[in-house]
Amino acid sequence: MTPPESSGTFETALGSCQKPSDREVYAVLKAEETTVRRFYEAFAAKDWDTARGCFTEDAVWHMPGRSPIAGDHRGWDAIMRDFFAKVAALSGGTFRAELVDVLVGSHRVAAFQHATAERAGRKLDVTACQVMSFRDGLIADVRGHYSDQYQLDEFWS
Repeated sequence: MTPPESSGTFETALGSCQKPSDREVYAVLKAEETTVRRFYEAFAAKDWDTARGCFTEDAVWHMPGRSPIAGDHRGWDAIMRDFFAKVAALSGGTFRAELVDVLVGSHRVAAFQHATAERAGRKLDVTACQVMSFRDGLIADVRGHYSDQYQLDEFWS
């Protein structure tokens, strides 16, 4: 469904501003959702070139907790090296993040995922909400929120 067209001019302390139409806003939000879905598809396929194209060069992935993968991973190279590569190595390649749903807001996108992995006889099975901020149509910031942070930390440690 395409939203109705509505736009107009409004005044600010700095002068007149043109309000974007609902269609323009919808197009931006739809593009952000598409970027999130493209990233999850690329991640599942281990297509790192496509995944990289979904992020700004200075993107930050904030991983909560106290495990070896926790921390603020700044820039694509750090996200790849210090987060994705560690996840793959520690899980013996068993880690999966299945995208369940995408919710698009006016300032952020929330990607709901089901994450599973196996390691040294232990199993990881958590749901997560990755809250993403965008800049110029690309993911600039990711903040992970997990259904069981204790399980997550124990699994990766």
